Amino acid sequence: MRSLDISAERLNVVLDVLSRAGRVLTASADIVETLTKIAELCVHAFADTCSIRVLIEALDSDEFVVTAGTHSEQPVGELDRISERLVAGRHYFGEITCETNAARGFDDAIRQAVQLLALQLAAVISGHAATLREHRVADRFQRALLPEVLPKQPEVSFSAAYRPASEEADVGGDWYDAFALADGRIAITVGDVAGHGIDAAVIMGEVRQAIRMAAIGSESPSAVLDDVNNAIRLRESIGMVTAIFGTYDPASSVLTYAAAGHPPPILALDDATPRRLPTGGLPLGCAAQVDAATWCFTIPQGARVVFYTDGLIENERDIIAGEERLISTIAALAADEDNAADVVQDLVFGGKSNRDDAAVLVLERLAPVRDYVFPALPMVSPLARAIVTRALEPLQMSGERRFGILVALGEAIANAIEHGYRGEPGGLILLHIDMQTPYLVLTVEDFGRWRPYVPREERGRGIELMHAFTDGVQIRSSRESTTIVLRVKLDEERAS
Repeated sequence: MRSLDISAERLNVVLDVLSRAGRVLTASADIVETLTKIAELCVHAFADTCSIRVLIEALDSDEFVVTAGTHSEQPVGELDRISERLVAGRHYFGEITCETNAARGFDDAIRQAVQLLALQLAAVISGHAATLREHRVADRFQRALLPEVLPKQPEVSFSAAYRPASEEADVGGDWYDAFALADGRIAITVGDVAGHGIDAAVIMGEVRQAIRMAAIGSESPSAVLDDVNNAIRLRESIGMVTAIFGTYDPASSVLTYAAAGHPPPILALDDATPRRLPTGGLPLGCAAQVDAATWCFTIPQGARVVFYTDGLIENERDIIAGEERLISTIAALAADEDNAADVVQDLVFGGKSNRDDAAVLVLERLAPVRDYVFPALPMVSPLARAIVTRALEPLQMSGERRFGILVALGEAIANAIEHGYRGEPGGLILLHIDMQTPYLVLTVEDFGRWRPYVPREERGRGIELMHAFTDGVQIRSSRESTTIVLRVKLDEERAS
């Protein structure tokens, strides 16, 4: 009668172990953590020690063994051992070994439980290995589509980084690319295909190649995105794609770009707060028209432009916080950083795993710039002031004098935006900085049509301020453009 009670007790132990093991095997994606919990479960239920060995072929890493438990210091019986191979189909993945020196050892119920557990473990490891193989193939395929070498020019430096998602088989369709065009400009593109896995990587390859083909002879970045959008819409299975395409002229340092639903690039001067550049446009593949505006920015010497995919800012599921973290990271980069893109990724993720793919491309201007072109947007005024501030640094000039120059410059740009374009989109502003000893000459030019100047009490006094803070103001208008010239004497004596 007692033997029947013992059998019933052991049967309950077996059922409890298998039930708990099933929950453990489906609860965690970390295979080492999962196997450790299984070994601990066996020790808690019926063994003094349990070890699980997994071969290198299974997980594409070094062979590892997880172990739980210790033998009793005063054994009461002979050592009993159960060792079961972990086999799924024709594949051998390792073995599970349980030992005890308890007086009763292992009975048949426990041995059968370990056999069933070995089958469960083999199935889980087999699935995990298959997932890793898919991840590895997709990752290698995706990296094969990324450029091996970025363009090299004496005026500009490029760095790039790609980090696949840490989750198993979560390879996605992120990409970066930079390549030389026949006219000397450099084409730049960063994008993200919705979805994950090999399918997303294949689509990424198609879209990237379509962008390369459209970039040859295209009139503008927005036209490139329109061409690629038309190609994507021929294939219903591609889905949604966000992208930025632009061209950079090393000679003039002008970056011209358009965006299709993509996060904004960030412009960082080495001595000013990084700024988000404008974007806009619908993602590729969503509608017949992308409606992407084309933007032009001259990149000052020492400045960086950071292009990235949303995996860099959405890791914590808070996009606003992610953007702020990225901006603060870019602001903290050293001026002589060798590979800024790698450093940006490392600092943003801070050692944590990333949920999504992340691609980063960084453009850094190395050579001096004298002429600047910007879109007629309010954000240009602080950017221009930062550029001129750096130009004034070598000059022996009081803080009050410097402040006045920056006020006059801001008024000139504000007038160009307000009066030249009157809120119409697509306008450009040119800024030229010249040393015509003994004067510093700042020239602001727009290509709109000004209304005749009429002083009014309710309006600002921009032109009066320009005269007050400089040694000469000249405004020239024609059918094509309006130019404001500010002359500042380089010594402390005001010109008469």
